[in-house]
Amino acid sequence: MEDTQQFLIDVAKAMAYRFRDLAAKESNSRAIGESLQVVSTEGKVAVETPYYWALYYHDGRGAIKAKSGHRLVYFKDIADDPRISGRNYPERASDVKRLTKDQFYKFLRDPSKGMVVADRVGPTEGDPFFTRAGRKFGRIACQVVESEMSSYVRSVLGDLMDIEARGVIDL
Repeated sequence: MEDTQQFLIDVAKAMAYRFRDLAAKESNSRAIGESLQVVSTEGKVAVETPYYWALYYHDGRGAIKAKSGHRLVYFKDIADDPRISGRNYPERASDVKRLTKDQFYKFLRDPSKGMVVADRVGPTEGDPFFTRAGRKFGRIACQVVESEMSSYVRSVLGDLMDIEARGVIDL
């Protein structure tokens, strides 16, 4: 029974790694693609990303309105955003940094820096890369199961198969 359980976990992990690779290719975000990881806990296997904003990236989001007395600030090109120095994307919403007052006014004075200040932004469409990967995964899943089953059978029957191949067993 324990061997069967381990076999099923191995199959699930193999499938998760293949799905992770497929989803990474389907994503239009390099940050998301590179962040996807296979996590295994208590016999369950999942593909996930640490970024809180991945859900909004995948599903899209509705309009956002700034809180009273505040403004929304973002950059046309994320590479220009000093809050994400060197692709240091926030994992939790509490990790999001604010511009200092000096940074804000420096960027405000230089429109070529691409900072956008708004009271409200409209909705955005998502990039449903997990959904696209899931649609393509069916045939890959069969290949993974076949490969894992073959490896398992060889590991269990390896010695017997080797003896049979040399013609030693007479049935």
